[in-house]
Amino acid sequence: MKPELNLRQVDVFRAIVKFGTVTAAAAALGSSQPTLTREVLRLEASVGFQLFERRRQRLHPTARALKLYHAIEEAYSGLDKINASLHRMRAASGEILQVSTLPTFAQSLLPEAVARLHREAPGLTIEIDNGDPRNQSPISGFNFDIGLIEGEYDDPTTEVIPLGLFRQVCLIPAGHPLASGTGPLRLQDFEDQAFVSLGPKDPYRLILDRLFDEAGVTRRLPVTMQSANGACEMVRSGIGVSILNPLTALGYLGDRVVLRAFAQAPGFVVSALHPVDRPWVDTAGRLAGHLKAICAEAQQRLQALHLI
Repeated sequence: MKPELNLRQVDVFRAIVKFGTVTAAAAALGSSQPTLTREVLRLEASVGFQLFERRRQRLHPTARALKLYHAIEEAYSGLDKINASLHRMRAASGEILQVSTLPTFAQSLLPEAVARLHREAPGLTIEIDNGDPRNQSPISGFNFDIGLIEGEYDDPTTEVIPLGLFRQVCLIPAGHPLASGTGPLRLQDFEDQAFVSLGPKDPYRLILDRLFDEAGVTRRLPVTMQSANGACEMVRSGIGVSILNPLTALGYLGDRVVLRAFAQAPGFVVSALHPVDRPWVDTAGRLAGHLKAICAEAQQRLQALHLI
């Protein structure tokens, strides 16, 4: 059985692939050219196949060597991530709070909540990942203290913190026929209207499609967007109307966009998640409190605008 590679051999191999000559690799490793030449020969004997082709005083990795190099680099990238994380911890003057959130909340709820939290804890470092925290698990490893999701969630690995319950609203370009009038819009009002829709797998898209199909209402779908903010931008540009979550929609009110209530509007639930096996960070609870307060303020604003 051929012996396994040791760390010294891995370092020698990486250096030669990177620098292309034994002389340059030896200088990088603080060694000598004769020493590294002997180590390369022992390395090739150890792996059992040729690693380098000698051409014009340079060492060119073989196809097998390149595959080995890529495998080694993948392992080292994991170490690089560990060191980068350690560097951030050393550089942080205080606590590090990790947040995983759907992109729509990173652009609506989180900025104000983070601003309020930073006024209370100016030394806090917050790392925000725009990914769905529900895609993580104890097996893959939770990398958040607080996760933000839409909809309800039931999983024994996470604590669910309700933040707010809303109803979706209609976004309409200013000057559009549906922009004027009082009272909530109904499904039939959207007959033959250009409609900016979310992606085909979005759960709220599926709910709306079912409502319109059951009512026999046909819309035109000139644009499909994967994000709520992208859909709002399309409405603002006059491409069509849409029905979206009110937290994102409120950010566009008055910017060439009119908001109206929708009689059959689906509910929109906002929740925070905390992994039950992860130590509770004090600032995570404070952030959740600010998020809940901002949701309550948004609810009051929607009531004042007669959107609920």
